[in-house]
Amino acid sequence: MLKVLVIDDEKLVRQMVIRCIDWEEIGLCIVGEASSARMGQELIDELEPDIVFMDVRMPSMDGLTCSRLVLEKHPHIKILILSGHDEFEYASEGIRIGVFDYLLKPVNAGELRNAAIKARDAILEECDHRKEFERFKEELEKHSNYIKDRQLSALVRSRTPQQYLESLSYFGVEIKNTVFQAALVEIKPKISSLYEEDKILLKMHAGKIIEDYYGDMPGVFVFDSGADWLILLNNESEAAVYEHARDLKQYLENNTEAQVCIGVGNVYTELDKIRESYREAKDALKCRFVSGEEMVICFRDIYPYYDTDSATGMSEDVIHELGNAIRISDVVKAGELLDETLDYLKKTGRERDKVLIFSVEILAEIMKVLSELKVNIQSELLNYPTVIEGVFSLNTFEEVRVYIKKIVQEACITIRAEMSDKEKNLVHKVKDYITDHYYQEDISLNLLAQQYYVNPSYLSRVFKEKTGTTFTGYLFEIRMKEAENLVLSTDLKAYEIAERVGISDSHYFSSCFKKYTGVSVAEYKKSKK
Repeated sequence: MLKVLVIDDEKLVRQMVIRCIDWEEIGLCIVGEASSARMGQELIDELEPDIVFMDVRMPSMDGLTCSRLVLEKHPHIKILILSGHDEFEYASEGIRIGVFDYLLKPVNAGELRNAAIKARDAILEECDHRKEFERFKEELEKHSNYIKDRQLSALVRSRTPQQYLESLSYFGVEIKNTVFQAALVEIKPKISSLYEEDKILLKMHAGKIIEDYYGDMPGVFVFDSGADWLILLNNESEAAVYEHARDLKQYLENNTEAQVCIGVGNVYTELDKIRESYREAKDALKCRFVSGEEMVICFRDIYPYYDTDSATGMSEDVIHELGNAIRISDVVKAGELLDETLDYLKKTGRERDKVLIFSVEILAEIMKVLSELKVNIQSELLNYPTVIEGVFSLNTFEEVRVYIKKIVQEACITIRAEMSDKEKNLVHKVKDYITDHYYQEDISLNLLAQQYYVNPSYLSRVFKEKTGTTFTGYLFEIRMKEAENLVLSTDLKAYEIAERVGISDSHYFSSCFKKYTGVSVAEYKKSKK
């Protein structure tokens, strides 16, 4: 039951209030009465009533003054003023300072009962509100870490982070200094088969470890991003992350079953720039694939090369040049071009997917060269579906480098072997053609290049590589050998022999014959006889 106290300097009035209604019937009980304001104050402190009926006019201290003092100390108490007609304005002032209601003397039982019920209902409603508030407060405290993380996460992503400062202050996060920096701590389980629940617990454990690590730096906050990483908000000092990140990584790996990579954004002096630092930390983390063992990546270190929109501006030309080197089986040149391209990718901090896609472009160029040259591929390493499947199974940048180099070398070796056989066959065909058609005056390198669908320069180079002599020298020797045979076996004149071996100018033939044998046609014939 709610407790009621009556304060009035007139005993009859107090008795009337106490006895004119059934208080228990409306859920109330009279716990005391006082004949003066000062006595009433003492009883209020002692009995802690919920409702007080108070007269306005009392000796030594009026009811209005007493009401103000009581409400300052006990704001939940409902005070109902009892006043006469001539005291109405005075009583109205009491309502403005916080009294609950007023009753005009003489008070009848109905008015008194209704006023008491009204005060009771207001108290019960406020009690329900307080209970609801306490329940909400308990829920808030229960989920405070989650809510705080969401607020911090919104702060580092927002264009207007100031809007979150007040709510963060409620959770004990005070953003004060002029250092604003974000870093992302990626937590990857060493055991890939962990259940999702275990991964969440691992990340929570890592968060507690980071809080412990930065325990003496109140301006460094760690919170869950909702993704695979934890976010560090550095509001402490420029050195807090730059000088501690590597130690933090080692500390985490020593105390968890996780592989850790940290991406670090730049330090800014305005809160509005924290969003930029967060974006930089994400971009730095994308470079983990090309960073190898260096798993603390600062955006300031990759910035000279970083370009989020560049899709490798040098790529098309270099890939084409790489294809040309493979086409001629130049392993050294192809290796240099491949290293140049991959080094560029590493400097620009390409994430895994972009490196692999670009690797597929290189592999496609290799397969295009093999197809154009009609190379008979025997090696399983050069089987295109197998090659593509293999490259997407790689986990580190250096594995990609080794894998593609191996394919480039295999392609060059295969092309060289294939081309060597084709070149031998080509030279054999040219030699046969010369043997069968040496007597044709118009026989030439260009004619045979056209005959066998090759470039004249290529034919000239290949012919000399395979025979040790030039095309012209070989044709000259065949003609001169046949001329020797005709000189010895026939009675043909020199000009007739010249025509038989494809030389229309007899004087030129005589000069060539003497150059080849050392003597003239007549002398050669005479000496042999």
